[in-house]
Amino acid sequence: GSAIAVADITTGNYAVLVNGVRARYSPTGHLLYVTADGTLLAAPFDQDTRKITGAATVLSEGMHLALGGAVDVAVSTTGTLVYATGAPLSKRELVWVTRDGRAEPVDPSWQAEFDAPRLSPNGVQMAVAVGNATVADVWIKQLDRGPSLKLTLEGGVNRYPTWTPDGRSVTYYSSASHTEDLWTKRADGSAPAVLQLHQGRNLAEALWTPDGKWLIFRTSQSEFGAGDIMGVRPGTDTVPVPLVATRFSELSPTLSPDGRWMAYESNETGQFEVYVVPFPNAGSAKWLVSTRGGTEPLWSHGGGELFYRDGAGNMVATEVKTAPAFSVGRTTVLFAAAEFVTGPLHRGYDVSADGRRFLMIRPVGGSAQERLVVVENWGEEMKGRGKR
Repeated sequence: GSAIAVADITTGNYAVLVNGVRARYSPTGHLLYVTADGTLLAAPFDQDTRKITGAATVLSEGMHLALGGAVDVAVSTTGTLVYATGAPLSKRELVWVTRDGRAEPVDPSWQAEFDAPRLSPNGVQMAVAVGNATVADVWIKQLDRGPSLKLTLEGGVNRYPTWTPDGRSVTYYSSASHTEDLWTKRADGSAPAVLQLHQGRNLAEALWTPDGKWLIFRTSQSEFGAGDIMGVRPGTDTVPVPLVATRFSELSPTLSPDGRWMAYESNETGQFEVYVVPFPNAGSAKWLVSTRGGTEPLWSHGGGELFYRDGAGNMVATEVKTAPAFSVGRTTVLFAAAEFVTGPLHRGYDVSADGRRFLMIRPVGGSAQERLVVVENWGEEMKGRGKR
């Protein structure tokens, strides 16, 4: 797991203090830190000796952990504590959701830290990541209530599985070799994982074209370019081809079933909207599909609809035509999707072949929405706890 350390800036010497993913120092004389399971703790900390001087106190469970371990917690010089909570990651379930918003669990017996499920091309299996910001693995599950197989065994964070067009393998990103590379492994686990793409920079969001000739992917949000969509033809290209690469964030690429059009989300206007470009000649034209915010686009299997979440958090369907040219038709709100987990950097749902059911993630006994908690004079409250 991850550790929080204190370092001497002049010498570089450091000492590990606690296991956790993020820490903040509080002027009340405490170290606030969040563990990988989303627990916020406060421990008395002596700045002079740089040591924790007493037992830690749990302040909150169910902190919202974003990818990479980012967490929202801040403390002011006057002693006001602010933090965001979400549903505990471990209490999530996979659900089928109809176009009118009715949800039914895929397998009520399986609750875990699910992230970004993907249906196999034949709809018989599902690939899904299970884990937190520091350890995650790809699992394969037989639908609807069949057995599940832990596919990745190499350690690290393994996420964002996508199926190869033949349905025999999945491609995913893995941090097992220190940089986040793309790997491909047979879905039945019968052969070792194969390194698919290494660029010396962090890669994510892999996606194969229907003919299997192109591998589309996104570069890391946290590096230069803030997330660029690239493509490479394995066995043909020695260098990836930029598809949509600007100083803005381009995320969630999705291809039309005929492989001729690519939808994605970008924040080039100041908020995320959904766009469509031709593929692979992405620079030749561009259409804006959403109008009041749009994230997590997904093409229907029939090619006549684009699904996405609008700025109000609804799942919507926009009619599109791809022949003789691309055009956008009517947009219909399907259902309010606030109770289903969103994918802030990567689409967090999938759709059935007939377009009638969405495979989504729902917190068990809670809401997917974050709550902001403000605690004034929280240091005084800690003193009070000590007296009890």
